Amino acid sequence: METPLKMDVKDVQRDWIVGFSGEAFSALVREQAARFAANDAVAERGVLLAESDPIRFSTAFFAGLSLGVPLILANPKWGSAEWAALSGLVNPAMIVGNMPMDTTTREGVHHPLPGQILIPTGGTTGGVKLAIHDWASLLAATRGLHDFLGGDPIHSSCLLPLHHVSGLMQLVRAFSTGGQIRFDEAVTAGYCVSLVPTQLQRSLSDAAAVERLRVARAVFVGGAALPEALAAEARKAHLPIVQVYGMTETAAMIAAVPAEDFLNRDAPGAAPLGEAKIGVDSDGGIRVRTPALFQGYHGREPIDLAEGFCTGDRGYLDERGGLHVLGRMDRLINTGGEKVDPAEVEQALLQIEAIEAAQVVGEPDEEWGEVVIAYLQSQSSLDTENIRQRLKEVLSPHKVPKRFKQVDAISACQAKSVG
Repeated sequence: METPLKMDVKDVQRDWIVGFSGEAFSALVREQAARFAANDAVAERGVLLAESDPIRFSTAFFAGLSLGVPLILANPKWGSAEWAALSGLVNPAMIVGNMPMDTTTREGVHHPLPGQILIPTGGTTGGVKLAIHDWASLLAATRGLHDFLGGDPIHSSCLLPLHHVSGLMQLVRAFSTGGQIRFDEAVTAGYCVSLVPTQLQRSLSDAAAVERLRVARAVFVGGAALPEALAAEARKAHLPIVQVYGMTETAAMIAAVPAEDFLNRDAPGAAPLGEAKIGVDSDGGIRVRTPALFQGYHGREPIDLAEGFCTGDRGYLDERGGLHVLGRMDRLINTGGEKVDPAEVEQALLQIEAIEAAQVVGEPDEEWGEVVIAYLQSQSSLDTENIRQRLKEVLSPHKVPKRFKQVDAISACQAKSVG
């Protein structure tokens, strides 16, 4: 087996995390690496990172990279159903974060390989999936964006969680390009900021936030479709918006629209970053090839990536080769940049007494892009607040329906609102 590409722990010694000295951060990384190294099982079974504090997460992430041990990222806000699904996929030897997982050895669990970085993705159907990356694929993704931005160090103002690929890659970009990262929005001048459309919409209603974004080096907007009305408002405010397209499987961005094109052209297409190749199949499905592509999903059947990865999105290429994304080819709901598999929510609903049938759909919403709506069939009157609380125990908050509608029969969908 090829030796995994490691990160040299000496590289974290520079002052690159705003408000935290490089010397102090390096000491924390070395201490964490020593704790990992003292556990012989870590090299085989890996470390689970489910930490919401960015410094503690970053410390563990770089400690793991320096040793080449498997790293498994997880959302600290997952519900019990998601943790149960994860426990069937991995058996970490250590956990960073206070999470409900067992670290004792379990039989029948497929362990990740040395150097692998498993990143959770909500961009596919079928429950919890872990996209397999490594340090090389994350660096390949960084190079593509680094070249797109002109080759200068990338400074990041990170407002997204680090377990999410869009947050993680801000950390990787700042570290690997000689940039800086800050985990607040106090200063954005010269920094890159990543937002989902819902965050952008909220920022545009805040004059101070608009001024901060206006002086940013770039405001990356992705994770969901950017409504034209919102795009027009951002243009009017002269924000340096860089529309991006990407996913966990491509280590975030794989295509982007330069800010000048966004400001000067209507509905511009996104150009591939770095060595990425983007095509559209005969059925309209978008297919991508890139050195930053993942290796498959951990614990799942192997995927043939010889001809690239079919993203599950529909789109087309314009006369300039720019990519235009039209939507999903499956049932996934995109709410505020988070992906929701309706089948997963339906399964959780059907565990609740009195619910005979359930259908979960996405409905258009100005703030969220889409909101999750549940149609419920029952012969008795339903207590929607109780249903909501039951779902919060097993699902992430963004998967819990915003509204419930009781119907006589799911197929009829003649809904009357009950919550």
